[in-house]
Amino acid sequence: MAVLAADRNLGVRRRTRGVDGYGTPTAGTLGPLTAPKPGRIVSHPDIDGDLETGPGTWVLALDPGLWPIGYGDQVVEGGQQRTWTVTRASLRASQFDSAIDYVRVEASEDGPADG
Repeated sequence: MAVLAADRNLGVRRRTRGVDGYGTPTAGTLGPLTAPKPGRIVSHPDIDGDLETGPGTWVLALDPGLWPIGYGDQVVEGGQQRTWTVTRASLRASQFDSAIDYVRVEASEDGPADG
């Protein structure tokens, strides 16, 4: 097993969720940016194309302090201000040492942050 060190700061903007007048779940606006925490890009679709996720999907590792992260939330990279929209996220907890816990995020890249 290898432990990859963080190489950038990543924050999260959570999407508000609700129910419309007909009882249909809705995704609302993006909330404020959380304080960025250390994270990293695990795989980049143009370079490594993760066989598990398919082409075009980025895999990011985020600090577990940012959990919970859900579908439609936005990950924001500090500095370069790239953003990704989350398609799947899971908390990966180590049974041996909580210092290596992380959140695995699969996402599509949006481009520069707008807020």
